[in-house]
Amino acid sequence: MVYSRDKCRHNGSMNISDPKSYSNLRTRPLIFLDLETTGLKVQEHEILEIGAMKVESKKPFKILDQFEIRVKPKHLEKADQRSLEVVEYSDIAWSDAKPLDQALRMLDEFADNGVLVGFNVHFDWAVLDKAYHFMGREDPFYYQRVDAMSMAYSKLFAKHSIKRFSLAETCRYLDIKQQEAHHALADAKTTYLVFKALMKQ
Repeated sequence: MVYSRDKCRHNGSMNISDPKSYSNLRTRPLIFLDLETTGLKVQEHEILEIGAMKVESKKPFKILDQFEIRVKPKHLEKADQRSLEVVEYSDIAWSDAKPLDQALRMLDEFADNGVLVGFNVHFDWAVLDKAYHFMGREDPFYYQRVDAMSMAYSKLFAKHSIKRFSLAETCRYLDIKQQEAHHALADAKTTYLVFKALMKQ
């Protein structure tokens, strides 16, 4: 599938003084994305798993498609062992994992020009941006991003029963059942449910 790239991309051709530059944000698909990585150091650790859902950007936020892929790490010696345990990494489980470049090309096709949505999305985007840069390519996402954690902070700040604005704690407060935590597609789906609930607050 080929996606068109328009003048709203962040390649220097966007006229930020033109209000029309922002109008497409409401019509672009939302890409709910989560990454599992070999650790939390953006410049050192690698992507292990990518999970994403493509969703219509209008209520009721219909799910259009989903994407899940495991990625073959090159430097396991640099991994945080706790991170590997959390995602249940093993050579057998990752035997069909794709090389990073192939995984990113598949994500390109799935997500091009979509608006990235995540819980603490800045981490996921930073890891992706580093990976695309490493491969000498531009990332496929629209330049604006939506952070569900920031939404939770804003909408639930006055609710003192929520102590930490983590995904798990936000799910607890919103009575959302979190399944298969720390698996990329499952966490992307959970973020989608949190987003929908917060849009009703």
